[in-house]
Amino acid sequence: MKRWLTLLLLAGFAGALVRGAADEGLRASKPEVRKAVIAVIEAQLAAFRGGDFNKAYSFAAAELRAQKPIQLFMSIVRSSYPEIWTNRRAECGVVRDNGTLARLLVTVSGQDGEATYDYTLVRERAGWRIRDVLRHEPKKAQKV
Repeated sequence: MKRWLTLLLLAGFAGALVRGAADEGLRASKPEVRKAVIAVIEAQLAAFRGGDFNKAYSFAAAELRAQKPIQLFMSIVRSSYPEIWTNRRAECGVVRDNGTLARLLVTVSGQDGEATYDYTLVRERAGWRIRDVLRHEPKKAQKV
């Protein structure tokens, strides 16, 4: 009985952590936050289009820049995020934030196709900066 209760408590705790991590208090952003977040993403994409890699790198969060020097950052973007590297346009979805963290989906059209990415931005002294970008994988259709 004691083991069962311990497992039940651990499962509840783990579920609360997952729910909290997924939500993090994010709400639909106010227009000024939405505008600022999207401006950062658009500025970084424009810098990639223009070949200004130092400027593109400047929109990465300080934590990311501390972990990855510019050459490694550029290599990763070029090999793993081809639509961002060769971007031509982007469509931004709903921005959700909690004042310090913001998330949104961005569909990026590049030279050879398009992909949707989950962007996470963090608010720093210099303003919003891109913390991470992950390719959004749509749910696969179930076979019947």
